[in-house]
Amino acid sequence: MGRDNTELTENGKKTRDLIFQTAVRILKEEGYDKVTVRRICKESNTSNGSFYHFFKNKDELMAYYYTRSADDFLEGQEETMKNADLYHQMLICYRWYIRYTADFGLDFCINFFNSNNRAIDPMYMYNAFYEISKKCLHEKAGEIREGYEADQIAKELCILAKGIIFDWSSSRGSYDIEEVAERMFSIYLNGVIRRADE
Repeated sequence: MGRDNTELTENGKKTRDLIFQTAVRILKEEGYDKVTVRRICKESNTSNGSFYHFFKNKDELMAYYYTRSADDFLEGQEETMKNADLYHQMLICYRWYIRYTADFGLDFCINFFNSNNRAIDPMYMYNAFYEISKKCLHEKAGEIREGYEADQIAKELCILAKGIIFDWSSSRGSYDIEEVAERMFSIYLNGVIRRADE
């Protein structure tokens, strides 16, 4: 995130999570356009100052969804990731990312994944899944095919994920995003990572 939240007090964490949960409730009940800083603060009984202490804007607040998702992912998939080869680590990671995004709803995806939102650019703002994949790629760099680099693959996986989500959003969810994502990630990963069974 744009803020260093590692030093938060317990009260700070509670306030940040209350702001976030209020935004999620409004989003799910009424849609993305109804999520405003003013309304979040009013309904969470927090001040504008508190909101801006934790988040620069609404897009950064929504990006926090992925930081929380990554924490859940690491907790729930730690053993699976540890025992998987690089190819499967990347599939597991981005399968989770796509599913988690789709679960937040089409309205969220349509509004969040757009070219005006700097919060989706991992070169601009912290992106938890980009960082997870980059770490795995560096740790198992020996499994990367010749001519490719860990940072390049991490960035291209991020581009692929955003592209799939954007297309699914622009088609108003007309296809099974998880099925298409699985196929497209498999094709890409087979091109850049050596499989153990080769």
